[in-house]
Amino acid sequence: MLRDDIASKLKTLIEEHNETSIANADEELDIDSFTMMLIITFVKEDLGVELDMNKLDFDAFKSLNTFADLVVQSEAQSVH
Repeated sequence: MLRDDIASKLKTLIEEHNETSIANADEELDIDSFTMMLIITFVKEDLGVELDMNKLDFDAFKSLNTFADLVVQSEAQSVH
């Protein structure tokens, strides 16, 4: 899956859940721990990518693009 597609899906999820608007994929996110878990669950169940919880860094949640990069990287590692 492409980074932009992932960022777009995450944007929709966060905006609907938090009733907020995210201007662009590099904007710094201000999300709580519940939203973080919602995102992790969404990535697993809807995108089919399991993230390594032992390596998950909270900095990955800095922006839509940083998290989308993590998802792309995790997806690539699971293929190998």
